[in-house]
Amino acid sequence: MLTVVAGSLGAGKTRWIWEQMTAQKGSEPLLYINPLTVGVDAYRLLLDVPHLQVETDLSKALPVTESGAVTESGAVAESGAIYLELGHHLSLDLPLLARVPHHRVAVISADCPTRSDWEQWAEEVVISNVKSPDASPDITDAETDLWQASLQGQVLDPASLHTFWQELVQGAYGQMIRTKAVFELADGQAIYVDHLPQQETTYQDLPLPKWLNGRPQRFSGIEMMGQALDKAAIAATLQDCCLTDATLASHQAALQQSQVYSPQETA
Repeated sequence: MLTVVAGSLGAGKTRWIWEQMTAQKGSEPLLYINPLTVGVDAYRLLLDVPHLQVETDLSKALPVTESGAVTESGAVAESGAIYLELGHHLSLDLPLLARVPHHRVAVISADCPTRSDWEQWAEEVVISNVKSPDASPDITDAETDLWQASLQGQVLDPASLHTFWQELVQGAYGQMIRTKAVFELADGQAIYVDHLPQQETTYQDLPLPKWLNGRPQRFSGIEMMGQALDKAAIAATLQDCCLTDATLASHQAALQQSQVYSPQETA
């Protein structure tokens, strides 16, 4: 069964999908589709649902015949439940969805100014208690910018990252509406960072072993939505936060000497 999940920005769409997936008993095949993203949400889901399949190309995940029937090929053929999360930047009128049976779920904030529109679109409505960025007086109806980047293999200096993040949320690079990221830090820890306007940034240590031997060979990346974003400046400043090979090697050597170190920690 295909469930299409959409809704207001930051209302908790991925959280709702996570609740549905983790509530299922056993290891029923699951497919998560999140088109045109680096994959921050998909990676966080994979940490709790290791048997999850992930696809970012909707046409590959839901191949259909000319008659509109889902074919028995691709990831969908092996999945018992399929969740398609439509980001705030994507249209609800995807032509492919008109040809595939699906259940529409809207996850929206109680104060969302377009709540009635979502309720008309959805077959099921989930009201969250998260304050909607769309309801903020600072957010206009101007077209939003989307900026994202893969950071795999990059390790960031925590002090530099903190300075960059404070500049970002205070508007130094344009009006930031929503940012979420997975960063690898110099101490080997991977963290998840999430920010919405008028809220404190959330930092969460991910349940992963510390990577203390070379550049991390696991996911990290950032996804950002805003208005009038200076994307070139964001990319350059973030790059300045990343450690060089020599600095990273020095950090890791010091960490290995200061604690009991096992090569299995990088598995």
